[in-house]
Amino acid sequence: MPLLIQNRRIERPGSTVDLFARYPHLQENARVFRSKPVVDVDPKCLLYIQQREFAATTPADNSVAVLGSDDATTCHLVLVRHTGSGAACLAHCDGSSTWSEVPLIVKAVTSLSKDPAKEGRLELHLVGGFDDESKMSHKLSLNLLSAFQRQKEDIHLETCCITGLRSVIFSLSLLAAMLARGPCSNGCHVSAFILDVLVM
Repeated sequence: MPLLIQNRRIERPGSTVDLFARYPHLQENARVFRSKPVVDVDPKCLLYIQQREFAATTPADNSVAVLGSDDATTCHLVLVRHTGSGAACLAHCDGSSTWSEVPLIVKAVTSLSKDPAKEGRLELHLVGGFDDESKMSHKLSLNLLSAFQRQKEDIHLETCCITGLRSVIFSLSLLAAMLARGPCSNGCHVSAFILDVLVM
């Protein structure tokens, strides 16, 4: 099924410039995203995702409250989250296996969201890349969008802070999926789902 923006199917963009021209609210969402304050996280609750890795969890996990990653320059941080179950998967994608990674990311979230009482939708958040001379970031941005369009599930693009909207190279990018629940067993308290970028 399609990749959706504001509940409407999108066609594959020819460039990120084209995407942001067709959906200007994505630029405002990216600006808001970049302006969010840094949130301190207890490392005991954090599962760090390195390049070419992904991990999924749910709010019922007593050990992991936050999935996090950083150092995405040409790489992209990809978060898929089910709004009903709270299941989330964070991936640090470098373009080496985009076409095989995306179905695994989606499957990780849907397999953790099987409870029919937990209605919701899949939401996609993309952060990373910059306007590099070799256009590696641009290619990865477009490949990720295309790969998500090929999935059978409806996936709603909510955050798109990629390539053209990230022309300044961040020295550190941190994308964290904080799962809505109370304190984890080791005292870390996370009250909401938050995406953050740390700009130094």
